[in-house]
Amino acid sequence: MLKHILVADDDAPVRLLIEKILQSAGYRVTSVADGMAALKAEREDPPDLAICDIAMPGIDGLTLCSLFKRNRTFKAPVLILSGRVGEKDVQAVQKAGADAFIPKPVERERLLAMVTQWLAVGERPVSDGGVKS
Repeated sequence: MLKHILVADDDAPVRLLIEKILQSAGYRVTSVADGMAALKAEREDPPDLAICDIAMPGIDGLTLCSLFKRNRTFKAPVLILSGRVGEKDVQAVQKAGADAFIPKPVERERLLAMVTQWLAVGERPVSDGGVKS
C-alpha cells in the first residue's frame, strides 16, 4: 500500500512541484491550498506524513502543525516548509511541535530524503522535542 502524504501550501507552483516529486517517487499525495482544507483532508483520509508551508491564509502552517500534534488520533510526522530560515523562524517551528524543517526553494533529493527518513521513523517519541533539519 502506498504511503499517503498530505501537502498544504498556498503557493500553487510550489505545491504542484512537491506533489509531482512525491508522486514520481511512488507516494500517494493529497495537496491542499490552506490550513482549513488540510484539517478537512486529514479527517477524511489520515496521512502517513504531512508537509505544511508556514505562510498560508487562514490557519497558517505553525498553527496547523500545533493542531495536528494536539490531536490524539494524529500519528504522522509533520514537516514544515518555508523560505524563512532565520533563528526565530526555526524556534517557532520547534515550538509548534514540527518534526523537521524543509527550506525553500525545495530541492528534490533533500525533500525525498527527509520524507523517507520521517516515514521510517513514524510517530516520534513524546520526549523528542527537537526539530531535525
